[in-house]
Amino acid sequence: MSSKASLNTTQTTGIQRMKDTQRMKDIREPKSAHRITGIRGTRSIRRTRDIQGITSLRSPAQVLERLSLGESIRRTRVAGTLDLDPLVVSCWLCGEDMRGIYQPIVLDHCTLDGLNLRGRVFYEKVALAGCRIAAAHFENAYFYAGLLIKDCIFERDFEGRGIQSDGRVVIHNTMFAGRADFSGISLRHEVDLFELSFPGGTNLLHVLAHGLREHIGREIAINDCRFRAADMPAELEMTSLKIAPLIESTPSSTES
Repeated sequence: MSSKASLNTTQTTGIQRMKDTQRMKDIREPKSAHRITGIRGTRSIRRTRDIQGITSLRSPAQVLERLSLGESIRRTRVAGTLDLDPLVVSCWLCGEDMRGIYQPIVLDHCTLDGLNLRGRVFYEKVALAGCRIAAAHFENAYFYAGLLIKDCIFERDFEGRGIQSDGRVVIHNTMFAGRADFSGISLRHEVDLFELSFPGGTNLLHVLAHGLREHIGREIAINDCRFRAADMPAELEMTSLKIAPLIESTPSSTES
């Protein structure tokens, strides 16, 4: 009996130690800080954290599902290219198919491998704030309600050929690390370009100077922007527009 009682006491002590250990682990690492619930019953995914404050990792399909419900996407790392084509719907009005995307597109402090808006028509606002985007395809995108890009970094070439907008376009405090192509753009509302940097080069000023020059300083406001000297056409008054050349740097200083 004494040996059996001793064994029971040992087992009880061991179980108690396991419970105490687990209790301390729960205190140090709350479960809520490690996992979040997926959408519509999809399996939960671990939180990821980086210097941008990213708190979730989602696939393009998961992000599209949330956007289709009119939700904003915040502090999310999108693994893969986000192509908005699945959101395009037909809407017939007076015998004409007003085909396009009718949900607002709001990405706030997100990191994306790629964003594809190519050839899409957006009837609601499109806003990118605090985002880091590797590959950006905006060719022939049509923004009826305007476009806002703020505090973003485009890591590779920005494909913006043929962009059209009937609403206000605001691009603020954004860097285009790769070449930014704005050939053939058509902007029919106010445009605000503030604190932009184009170290990868751009044809933006040449496009504005030859196609929309009469609107610069009125409907088109350019302020505190930095361009490469080769991208600054002589016919524009750079000083009055508060445009300055980028300081040439070596690869090592750029990386730092």
